[in-house]
Amino acid sequence: MPRSKPETPPPATPAKPVAKRARAPASRSANRNLPAPAGGALFDVEHSIGYLLNRAANIIAARFSDELKTHGVNLQTWRVLAALSYQDQQSLSDLANHTGSELSYLSRSVASAETRGLVARVVSPADKRAVLLTLTPAGRAMVKELAPRGVRIEKTSVTGVPRADVETTLRTLHAIYHNMVDGSGDLTGVNRKLTIARRVQKKRALEESQ
Repeated sequence: MPRSKPETPPPATPAKPVAKRARAPASRSANRNLPAPAGGALFDVEHSIGYLLNRAANIIAARFSDELKTHGVNLQTWRVLAALSYQDQQSLSDLANHTGSELSYLSRSVASAETRGLVARVVSPADKRAVLLTLTPAGRAMVKELAPRGVRIEKTSVTGVPRADVETTLRTLHAIYHNMVDGSGDLTGVNRKLTIARRVQKKRALEESQ
């Protein structure tokens, strides 16, 4: 039997050109990282970085404050001691930048810690006109006693969170802080905390360049 001639396939339909998607403005592209407010809310607190940071910080501080009460130390005094244990011999401005405190409130906390013998004032070896704050042996003993309790509470706060996510969160928090400080350079009438943060940052940049 003669073989049947193979059928010629119909010509392929040319593909329709795909329209190029218009590029979104830079501001909209950046906002894609943040979820839209739910239910048409004008401000979605459950997806606000500032709101959530403040809420988390407040609840951690509340938990730790209960631990501090047994030693007659308030949270502000602890922040002073912890900052000086991390980097000793700081000026009041440096300490305000580390603790995120108002200078007037910080001055009272430092004076109280000094009265209790936890903090002392020393003359700066680099500038005899400058006075620096340092931990006393009693202050170091206090930090040694309380630090493990603070670490325990922080570990509780990240229960179930993968280590990689915690490390990403720490990098993000540092980036947020520096973005806010760097981004305030052209602003006028900034508050005292930002002024101090900018001053300390410029001082460190100058020291690193020398």
